[in-house]
Amino acid sequence: MEIKKVGVVGCGIMGSGIAQVCAQSGYQVIVSEKNDELLNKGLSSINSFLTRGIERGKISQQDKDTILASIKGTTTTKDFSDCDLIIEATIEDMDLKKKVFAELDKICPKQAILATNTSCLSVMDIAAATTKQDKVLGMHFFNPAPIMKLLEIIKTIATSDETLETIKGFGKSLGKTIIIAKDT
Repeated sequence: MEIKKVGVVGCGIMGSGIAQVCAQSGYQVIVSEKNDELLNKGLSSINSFLTRGIERGKISQQDKDTILASIKGTTTTKDFSDCDLIIEATIEDMDLKKKVFAELDKICPKQAILATNTSCLSVMDIAAATTKQDKVLGMHFFNPAPIMKLLEIIKTIATSDETLETIKGFGKSLGKTIIIAKDT
Protein backbone atom coordinates (compact mmCIF):
# COMPACT_ATOMS: atom_id res chain seq x y z
CA MET A 1 0.00 0.00 0.00
CA GLU A 2 1.25 3.47 -0.85
CA ILE A 3 0.72 6.27 1.63
CA LYS A 4 -0.07 9.64 0.06
CA LYS A 5 -2.33 11.41 2.54
CA VAL A 6 -1.73 11.38 6.29
CA GLY A 7 -4.19 12.35 8.99
CA VAL A 8 -3.10 13.42 12.45
CA VAL A 9 -5.62 13.49 15.29
CA GLY A 10 -4.50 16.13 17.77
CA CYS A 11 -2.54 19.28 17.07
CA GLY A 12 -0.82 19.73 20.40
CA ILE A 13 2.93 19.46 20.94
CA MET A 14 3.22 15.95 19.46
CA GLY A 15 0.46 16.18 16.85
CA SER A 16 1.73 19.44 15.39
CA GLY A 17 5.27 18.04 15.22
CA ILE A 18 4.08 14.84 13.54
CA ALA A 19 2.00 16.83 11.03
CA GLN A 20 5.02 19.02 10.28
CA VAL A 21 7.48 16.16 9.76
CA CYS A 22 5.01 14.40 7.44
CA ALA A 23 4.47 17.56 5.38
CA GLN A 24 8.24 18.20 5.26
CA SER A 25 8.60 14.72 3.76
CA GLY A 26 6.19 15.51 0.93
CA TYR A 27 2.92 14.09 2.25
CA GLN A 28 -0.44 15.83 2.14
CA VAL A 29 -1.52 16.19 5.77
CA ILE A 30 -4.79 16.88 7.52
CA VAL A 31 -4.55 17.61 11.23
CA SER A 32 -7.47 17.91 13.62
CA GLU A 33 -8.19 19.40 16.98
CA LYS A 34 -11.39 19.54 19.02
CA ASN A 35 -11.90 23.29 18.49
CA ASP A 36 -10.63 26.16 16.36
CA GLU A 37 -8.68 27.76 19.22
CA LEU A 38 -6.56 24.64 19.82
CA LEU A 39 -6.21 24.00 16.10
CA ASN A 40 -4.95 27.53 15.43
CA LYS A 41 -2.53 27.25 18.36
CA GLY A 42 -1.07 24.04 16.89
CA LEU A 43 -0.84 25.43 13.36
CA SER A 44 0.82 28.57 14.75
CA SER A 45 3.35 26.35 16.51
CA ILE A 46 4.24 24.72 13.17
CA ASN A 47 4.60 28.15 11.57
CA SER A 48 6.89 29.35 14.39
CA PHE A 49 9.04 26.20 14.22
CA LEU A 50 9.50 26.65 10.47
CA THR A 51 10.28 30.37 10.87
CA ARG A 52 13.06 29.44 13.30
CA GLY A 53 14.31 26.99 10.66
CA ILE A 54 14.59 29.85 8.16
CA GLU A 55 16.41 32.02 10.71
CA ARG A 56 18.91 29.21 11.33
CA GLY A 57 19.43 28.60 7.62
CA LYS A 58 17.95 25.09 7.77
CA ILE A 59 15.11 25.75 5.29
CA SER A 60 14.15 28.44 2.78
CA GLN A 61 11.03 30.59 2.74
CA GLN A 62 9.90 28.57 -0.27
CA ASP A 63 10.34 25.34 1.75
CA LYS A 64 8.25 26.81 4.56
CA ASP A 65 5.51 27.90 2.17
CA THR A 66 5.42 24.45 0.53
CA ILE A 67 5.25 22.68 3.90
CA LEU A 68 2.47 24.93 5.21
CA ALA A 69 0.50 24.51 1.97
CA SER A 70 0.63 20.73 2.50
CA ILE A 71 -1.09 20.95 5.90
CA LYS A 72 -4.83 21.45 6.26
CA GLY A 73 -6.51 21.91 9.63
CA THR A 74 -9.93 20.65 10.63
CA THR A 75 -12.21 20.20 13.61
CA THR A 76 -14.22 17.49 11.85
CA THR A 77 -13.14 13.85 12.06
CA LYS A 78 -15.04 13.08 8.85
CA ASP A 79 -12.27 14.92 6.97
CA PHE A 80 -10.06 11.85 7.50
CA SER A 81 -12.26 9.78 5.17
CA ASP A 82 -9.69 9.74 2.34
CA CYS A 83 -6.49 9.33 4.37
CA ASP A 84 -4.19 6.35 3.86
CA LEU A 85 -2.70 6.63 7.35
CA ILE A 86 -4.13 8.30 10.44
CA ILE A 87 -1.87 8.89 13.45
CA GLU A 88 -3.64 9.57 16.73
CA ALA A 89 -1.76 11.97 19.03
CA THR A 90 -4.24 12.75 21.80
CA ILE A 91 -3.61 12.76 25.54
CA GLU A 92 -2.73 9.47 27.25
CA ASP A 93 -6.31 8.51 28.10
CA MET A 94 -7.38 5.00 27.09
CA ASP A 95 -11.09 5.80 26.91
CA LEU A 96 -10.45 8.80 24.65
CA LYS A 97 -8.12 6.82 22.39
CA LYS A 98 -10.65 3.98 22.06
CA LYS A 99 -13.37 6.50 21.20
CA VAL A 100 -11.14 8.10 18.53
CA PHE A 101 -10.23 4.72 17.01
CA ALA A 102 -13.85 3.52 16.98
CA GLU A 103 -14.86 6.71 15.16
CA LEU A 104 -11.95 6.47 12.68
CA ASP A 105 -12.86 2.82 12.03
CA LYS A 106 -16.30 3.94 10.78
CA ILE A 107 -15.00 6.87 8.70
CA CYS A 108 -11.76 5.70 7.11
CA PRO A 109 -11.32 3.49 4.05
CA LYS A 110 -10.95 -0.25 4.67
CA GLN A 111 -7.29 -0.19 3.62
CA ALA A 112 -6.34 2.78 5.85
CA ILE A 113 -3.77 2.17 8.56
CA LEU A 114 -4.52 3.52 12.05
CA ALA A 115 -1.63 4.33 14.38
CA THR A 116 -1.35 5.64 17.90
CA ASN A 117 1.49 7.76 19.23
CA THR A 118 0.99 6.39 22.75
CA SER A 119 4.11 5.86 24.78
CA CYS A 120 2.59 3.82 27.60
CA LEU A 121 -0.84 2.36 26.79
CA SER A 122 -1.57 -1.05 25.27
CA VAL A 123 -1.86 -0.68 21.50
CA MET A 124 -3.86 -3.94 21.32
CA ASP A 125 -6.42 -2.55 23.75
CA ILE A 126 -6.76 0.51 21.49
CA ALA A 127 -6.96 -1.70 18.37
CA ALA A 128 -9.79 -3.67 19.98
CA ALA A 129 -12.04 -0.64 19.41
CA THR A 130 -11.81 -1.26 15.63
CA THR A 131 -12.94 -3.91 13.15
CA LYS A 132 -9.55 -3.97 11.43
CA GLN A 133 -7.04 -4.81 14.13
CA ASP A 134 -4.56 -6.02 11.49
CA LYS A 135 -4.28 -2.39 10.29
CA VAL A 136 -3.52 -0.91 13.74
CA LEU A 137 -0.12 -0.34 15.34
CA GLY A 138 1.83 2.09 17.44
CA MET A 139 4.01 4.84 15.98
CA HIS A 140 5.75 6.51 18.88
CA PHE A 141 7.52 9.69 17.78
CA PHE A 142 9.94 11.39 20.13
CA ASN A 143 9.66 15.08 21.01
CA PRO A 144 10.28 17.28 19.09
CA ALA A 145 9.14 15.07 16.22
CA PRO A 146 10.71 17.17 13.41
CA ILE A 147 14.16 16.88 15.02
CA MET A 148 14.32 13.56 16.87
CA LYS A 149 15.36 10.76 14.51
CA LEU A 150 13.96 7.78 16.40
CA LEU A 151 10.56 6.25 15.57
CA GLU A 152 9.36 3.36 17.68
CA ILE A 153 6.91 1.10 15.85
CA ILE A 154 4.79 -1.10 18.08
CA LYS A 155 3.39 -4.25 16.48
CA THR A 156 0.51 -5.98 18.23
CA ILE A 157 -0.33 -9.67 18.00
CA ALA A 158 -2.96 -8.70 15.40
CA THR A 159 -0.91 -6.27 13.26
CA SER A 160 -0.30 -7.77 9.82
CA ASP A 161 3.19 -8.06 8.37
CA GLU A 162 2.01 -5.97 5.40
CA THR A 163 0.94 -3.15 7.74
CA LEU A 164 4.25 -3.32 9.58
CA GLU A 165 6.28 -3.21 6.36
CA THR A 166 4.23 -0.29 5.01
CA ILE A 167 4.83 1.72 8.18
CA LYS A 168 8.53 0.84 8.28
CA GLY A 169 8.84 2.24 4.75
CA PHE A 170 6.80 5.30 5.71
CA GLY A 171 9.00 5.92 8.76
CA LYS A 172 12.13 5.71 6.64
CA SER A 173 10.59 8.19 4.17
CA LEU A 174 10.37 10.62 7.10
CA GLY A 175 14.10 10.21 7.66
CA LYS A 176 13.55 8.29 10.89
CA THR A 177 15.58 5.49 12.43
CA ILE A 178 13.12 2.65 13.02
CA ILE A 179 13.01 0.34 16.00
CA ILE A 180 10.35 -2.33 16.44
CA ALA A 181 8.97 -2.74 19.95
CA LYS A 182 6.62 -5.22 21.55
CA ASP A 183 3.23 -4.11 22.78
CA THR A 184 3.64 -4.30 26.56
